[in-house]
Amino acid sequence: MGVQVEGNQRRVLLIEDDEDVALGVQGVLLGSRRFVPVHVSTAAMAREALAREHFSAVLADLSLPDGDGVELLEEIARSHPGMALLCLTGRDESHATVQALRAGAREYLTKPASAARILEALDSVIASTSTLTPEPSGPLGESPSWRRVLSQIHAVARSPRTTVLFTGEPGVGKEEAAALVHRLSPRKQGPFLAVNASCFSPSLIESELFGHEAGAFTGAQRLHRGLFEQAHQGTLFLDEIGEMPLPLQARLLRVLEGHPFRRLGGERPVQVDVRLVCATNRRLDEMIGAGTFRADLYERLRVFEVQLPPLRERPGDVALLARHFTSRLAGQLGLATGGLSPQALAALQAHPFPGNVRELRNLLERALLLAEGGMIERRHLGLAPRREAAQAGPTQGTLEQVIRDHVLRVYEANEQNVSRTAQQLGVSRLALRRRLQSYGLRPRKA
Repeated sequence: MGVQVEGNQRRVLLIEDDEDVALGVQGVLLGSRRFVPVHVSTAAMAREALAREHFSAVLADLSLPDGDGVELLEEIARSHPGMALLCLTGRDESHATVQALRAGAREYLTKPASAARILEALDSVIASTSTLTPEPSGPLGESPSWRRVLSQIHAVARSPRTTVLFTGEPGVGKEEAAALVHRLSPRKQGPFLAVNASCFSPSLIESELFGHEAGAFTGAQRLHRGLFEQAHQGTLFLDEIGEMPLPLQARLLRVLEGHPFRRLGGERPVQVDVRLVCATNRRLDEMIGAGTFRADLYERLRVFEVQLPPLRERPGDVALLARHFTSRLAGQLGLATGGLSPQALAALQAHPFPGNVRELRNLLERALLLAEGGMIERRHLGLAPRREAAQAGPTQGTLEQVIRDHVLRVYEANEQNVSRTAQQLGVSRLALRRRLQSYGLRPRKA
C-alpha cells in the first residue's frame, strides 16, 4: 500500500467492495491532484490499513461483505478521534443517514455522487477536523470521549433543521454544547436563545414559548412574542425538557412537525423556522413508562442524541479546563492570577466532581477570590484530603459512595440550605433535591 504522497496531497482510505465504484472514485481523487486514494474492499482490510498508515480521511460504504459499515465507522471514531469520516452509499434513507451521523460520519454521500460533490465533501470535512477544538468560550476537552462528542456536534451542526437532544448529568456543559451547535451551523447569524423548562410554572411556560396577545389573561397588557418567534431563523435551546407539562408536550410536538401555532389568546397562525436543541439529565424512557413524558415527542427529540460524559470520565481534561477557567474568570473578575500550583492541580484531578464542569468553575471562582491575585494553592480550593484518598483506590468505597459523602458533607456545611449547596456543587436545585431524596432525606424548600 506504499502510495507516494507529494506536497499538499491528502491520503484517503476508500472502503468500497464494488470494484466499478471504487475505480471511479479513485479516478476522481487522483484527477484532483489533491488526494491519494488507498482502496480496500473489506472491514478487515480497513483495520489493517488504519493500523499501518496515517490517513486524512476515510470514505466508507455502509454495506460491506464482512461487516456493517456503521459499526466500522463507530470503531474508527473511537480508535481515531478527530478522523474525517464520510459515507458513500446507495442507501438513500433518512434512517441510514442518522445512523451514519451518530456513528461519527460528518458527510453522507449517496451513489452515484458527482466528482464535484465528492471533492467538495472531502475538502469541507478535512478542513473541519483541523479546527475541531471550539473557540475558547466553548466546551473544552482533548480526551477521546470529549473529542467524539465534538465530532458528533460538528456532524449535526451541518444539518440546520435536525433536532438535537443532549443527555448527561447536571453540569456537564449541555448549554455550552448547544451553543456550539449553533455557532457551527448555517444558522449562526440568527439568534441563539436558551430557557430552562424547570424555571417556569406550567401556566407561564406556554406563554414564554409561544407568546400571548394583549388581554389573553390577567396581567397580559400587551402582545408578547414567545421564544419560538424570537428565535426565528436561529436556534432555541430548551434545558430540562423532562420538566415540561404533558399538555404542553403535545403542542411542542406539533410545532416540531412543522405546524404553525397561535399565541395565547390569538387567532392568527404563526409559522417559524427554528432548530430546537433540548437537554435533560433525566431518563426520558423511564418517564414514558410512568406516563409523564410522551413517547412520540421523545422519538422526535432524539433524532440525534448526544450523551455528554461526566467530568470524572475525562480526568485528562481537568487540568486544561482548570487553566481555562482560571484565566477567563480572572479577566471577568478584574483580578490578577498566578495560576494554579501543582498541589492545587493534583487536588482537582483527584476530586470526583459530582457537579461536573459547573462545579469546577465554581470552585475556581471562589479560589481566585481567596487567592487575592496570587497563585491558587490547594488550601484555596476547600477540598478535604479525605476526598482525594477516597478517590485514589477501590478500598475506599465505590464512586457513588464518594459522591454521596461529598454531597452530604457540603449539604451539612451549608446548614442544609439547598440553594447554597446547589450553587457550591454546581448543580441545579432540582437535581440536588432529587439526589438528597434518593438518600432518604427530605430537603427544606430553601
